[in-house]
Amino acid sequence: MHSVSRKILTSVAILGVFGALAGAGVFASFSSATDNSANAITAGTVALADNDGGVALYTASNAKPGDVKTSCIRVSYTGSLDADVKLYIGDAIGALGDYVNLTIEPGTQASPTFPSCTNFVSDGSGTIYSGTLKAFATAHPSYATGLADNPGTTATKWATNDAVVYRITATVDSATPDAQQGATTSAHKLSWGARNQ
Repeated sequence: MHSVSRKILTSVAILGVFGALAGAGVFASFSSATDNSANAITAGTVALADNDGGVALYTASNAKPGDVKTSCIRVSYTGSLDADVKLYIGDAIGALGDYVNLTIEPGTQASPTFPSCTNFVSDGSGTIYSGTLKAFATAHPSYATGLADNPGTTATKWATNDAVVYRITATVDSATPDAQQGATTSAHKLSWGARNQ
């Protein structure tokens, strides 16, 4: 009986020792850590502006066949992301739009002052559009179908601080028929849109 009690006490003592060792192992260990800090994501920007001061490129309230309006506008890009820029007219064009010829030429200007074209110099890419106002609006009614243009003759994008001066000429066709007396193109805007590449 003593030997059985002794065996039980010995077993309990051994279990107590193992329990104490296991408990000590929970509180005593080697450790190490490493961090990768300062993670952040900041969005780039797309920013397009012009120098028109809210004034129309061309207006005429009493136009006649052969009348010509020529104005220059500087479009500049200050976004941080490379972008595609397109020109379009999203407004409906009235009946006279079939008889107003539009010419668009990109270039540069030493001291651009809207709407003056003094010292305008073509950038060498030539005329990017020549046709009727109505045809332009029909072909380019939105950014998706807009007329693409890049600075200079070799660029494939607009980058930060790029700028283009556009010389835009609107001419009432000298063969405009009498039926168009009193007709209008309707008010419309020329829009330049930019989207990052």
